[in-house]
Amino acid sequence: MMIDAHTHLDVRSFEDLEKMALCGIETIITCAHDPYKMRSPDVYLDHWDRLINLEVKRGKMAGVDVKVAIGVHSMGYPKNWDILIKKLPEFLDNENVVAIGETGLHYLTEDEKNLLREQLILAKDYKMPIIVHTPEKNKKEALIEILKLLDDVKIKDDLVMIDHINRETVELIDRDVFVGLTVQPVMKLTHKEAAEIIKDYDKKFILSSDLGSLKSDIYALPRTKLYMKKICVDEEKIINSTFKNAKEFYGL
Repeated sequence: MMIDAHTHLDVRSFEDLEKMALCGIETIITCAHDPYKMRSPDVYLDHWDRLINLEVKRGKMAGVDVKVAIGVHSMGYPKNWDILIKKLPEFLDNENVVAIGETGLHYLTEDEKNLLREQLILAKDYKMPIIVHTPEKNKKEALIEILKLLDDVKIKDDLVMIDHINRETVELIDRDVFVGLTVQPVMKLTHKEAAEIIKDYDKKFILSSDLGSLKSDIYALPRTKLYMKKICVDEEKIINSTFKNAKEFYGL
């Protein structure tokens, strides 16, 4: 059993979902992102609606359980994003919504920080898990700012997953949050790099593929799981990073 904890299924084919189900992935989390020019709140609201009402249905047709994270992504959002913050709680009661996200920091603007802070406050108030993005560039600087915001909001560690972490930043995480490792060729980690980080560190790791419109690997989890077995990663770490930690984080 495996859970792919961070994907964007609305830009993937039905055949991809079937292949993931066939290779032993039991649940897929599809996250809100910026597939269009997200210039108005209405575009985001339509996007959230699609994730909840279409992607869950496509999952059932493919034989895999799809759950949803909704939020406002730092890579693209309208100037009047406060409207979305007010609307977001209306979606949190849906049985298929398991988290807020994907949100985070990307360009490190003050507006982005305010947007992330408001979503962290919602996650704290509604006791919802939140998926926090870190960028490819300036990852260390972004992570430091994210940790400051977590302190400011005083959100519980077990509600937070800081995602897209790599070997250069993993040691900066000085608290008991969940740590997302993204197996995505070229853009983020190779399956070997992710496996070696899991072997070398004792943190609450959660593996994902971050499937989206760019180059991704639908077999990211089984490929990493197999390699972990080859390099003799502790069996408990394998189960935790591919299944148990995601199940706990999302309350599945």
